Amino acid sequence: MSVEIKGNITGLKDLEKALLALNKEYSGKAAAQALRPAIKAAVAPLETPIRNATPIDSGDLRDSTKVKVGKPNKKMASSEYYTKDTVIYGQVGWFWKGSPSLWHQALAVEFGTRDNPAQSILRDTFDANSDEMLNKFKSTLGPAIEKKAKALAKKQLKSK
Repeated sequence: MSVEIKGNITGLKDLEKALLALNKEYSGKAAAQALRPAIKAAVAPLETPIRNATPIDSGDLRDSTKVKVGKPNKKMASSEYYTKDTVIYGQVGWFWKGSPSLWHQALAVEFGTRDNPAQSILRDTFDANSDEMLNKFKSTLGPAIEKKAKALAKKQLKSK
């Protein structure tokens, strides 16, 4: 299965320069900290539609709907979706610990089974909201970077 999303993003080189400058000036964590509010603003609104569209059954899958924003771990960094250069990621979907039955339920809901058609909840929600996600990211990113840089500069002045 393949989902193709097309878009035009300008200013990535400038963004990369700004983030690298933050990291160089303050710390290796500054870029991820500056990106976090923008990524969270982009993905957080998807939590409710995904939760509401998830079939109830026992309710465990629906109740496992969460937003995660953070640094990729080693396992993630070795996948096809992240690289060693990924500083931060944002995900929204079904997350649980220790219950393989939810894994099978999640696959059955999203991709279907022989007896039940696919409901494509995650894919459809992302597809329907991709433009809004990019707009929220774009409108939040500049102010988030400026706010973080200002806070880091203030902290640096206090430590001198």
